[in-house]
Amino acid sequence: MIRLLAIRHAPVTVERVFYGQTDVPTTLNASEAAARIEHTVAEFAPGAIWSSDAVRCRGPAALLSERLGVPHRVDERVREMSYGDWEGRAWDDVPRAEVDEWMDDWQIRYPPGGESVAEFTERVAAWWRELEPGNHFLMAHAGVVHCLDVVAGGLAWERTIENRLDFLKAKRFTRATSPR
Repeated sequence: MIRLLAIRHAPVTVERVFYGQTDVPTTLNASEAAARIEHTVAEFAPGAIWSSDAVRCRGPAALLSERLGVPHRVDERVREMSYGDWEGRAWDDVPRAEVDEWMDDWQIRYPPGGESVAEFTERVAAWWRELEPGNHFLMAHAGVVHCLDVVAGGLAWERTIENRLDFLKAKRFTRATSPR
């Protein structure tokens, strides 16, 4: 059996910004964020701790890895969705017509230079398919958890995005291992 505990990173200090893969500061430092979730992660007893390379995920994951004596694995496939040319820009600084065009067909279109939701989902799904049996912890981005809702939980994208995942909140996923 493959069991995954995913916890969204700490709150960020920016608002109304396309920050997907951009490193942005959080309201808690890595040690504070790790301390808030350490008991939950320790109780889950992961054999591996995963994160993207974004500091908001990598920092707390690395500390938990040290504290719990569990390997930390950084994987680019669990990065947040790329907003391409919009990365780091305030929502109000992106021409409204561009955002509207993307939102009219958001599951297959992509921001200029970014990735589509379909590409994003497939990237996360590839990571999920390759997990070995056992317990895994992922210090996650909200979009990655939504992808997992789709690929591991069978939800439609329209349904998962209705369910906001708050900062430092957990979600669990499981799947049976396939016979070899």
